[in-house]
Amino acid sequence: MKHCESVQNDFQKVNERLDSMDGRLVNVEHRLGNIEQDVKEMKSKFDELYNKLDEFIALYQKHEQKLLMMGNHLRRLEERIIKLEAQKQ
Repeated sequence: MKHCESVQNDFQKVNERLDSMDGRLVNVEHRLGNIEQDVKEMKSKFDELYNKLDEFIALYQKHEQKLLMMGNHLRRLEERIIKLEAQKQ
């Protein structure tokens, strides 16, 4: 009988250890759930940021093209002014 009690005590200790490990695993699962949520939010924000960067680059390129066209127009106007001034003299 004493041997049975000893085995029961050993099983009880193992059971207590498993219970404590279960508690730790629950905490790990909870923390992993939080990390998963954080990663999803970061991905969403990165996607949003990349979309905004694409829009900004497109606007910059459009603005750059307009500036080049205005520069060309300005150069032609300057050439015409020089010709007109030369004709007056």
